Amino acid sequence: ALALQAGVDAIKFYGGADVGMRTMLDALVPAVAVLVAGPARDDESVQKLLLRAAEAAASGRDLTAHMGSLAGRANYVAAERMQGVPDPGAAAVAGVFQQLADSFPLC
Repeated sequence: ALALQAGVDAIKFYGGADVGMRTMLDALVPAVAVLVAGPARDDESVQKLLLRAAEAAASGRDLTAHMGSLAGRANYVAAERMQGVPDPGAAAVAGVFQQLADSFPLC
């Protein structure tokens, strides 16, 4: 989890973006925050922790559908064309976390 947090920090530093700018960070930051915080209870399984991270990523992704773009590739697209459509990077991050959660029992 701390390695993921370091990755998030590097993306923010080198990319100049942050949460609320309609980028992959809108899904990645809340998901990583769940992982860094760790289990909600001592008996919470890794799968449930991953499911909570996936839910956080999905919530962040959904919020991007109602944001204007302040960074990233979406910055070059007219705002009216993006309204109601989640950021593709945020959607990809949410998909990765969902796949991790869904696949964990198979590992």
